[in-house]
Amino acid sequence: MAEFLRTQERTALFWGTDIGTILVVKLPRSDIRGIPSPVPIHVAHELYEHPAAPVIRSVVTIMDQPGNPLRLESFTNVGDPDQEAHFATLATQDRFYAFFYDERVRHRRTVAVGVSDPEGISGVLRGAQERYKAMPPGRHDFDRAKAEVMRATRL
Repeated sequence: MAEFLRTQERTALFWGTDIGTILVVKLPRSDIRGIPSPVPIHVAHELYEHPAAPVIRSVVTIMDQPGNPLRLESFTNVGDPDQEAHFATLATQDRFYAFFYDERVRHRRTVAVGVSDPEGISGVLRGAQERYKAMPPGRHDFDRAKAEVMRATRL
């Protein structure tokens, strides 16, 4: 994961750990310093039923500046057993932790985030799983579907 984070300027991704699923966030250190404490963080999960693959898009809103919050997006591929399991675990947690890393991939902050809609998370996951299972073998192209969802959506 550290190698992937080094290639990203800003990113967010869910990751399975021994304390459950966490949200790994990479931002410039100056942005992390500008986040007040405490800070509300909201995560909304959306299912895109793209013909190439179902895409779960999670929009992370960090309320660091009223009127201009910081937004990041994370994508889950239910065709990847690890990503599917990490997302499924999220629905079983009362809260998860957001771990913030800077440009040098140094841990700078941890924030607890309440899981407000576990049923919604489970519903999005079920929809993605059903769509994935209904696809003809060999037709799954998550990278293409994700790229098209990214072009079609805005933060």
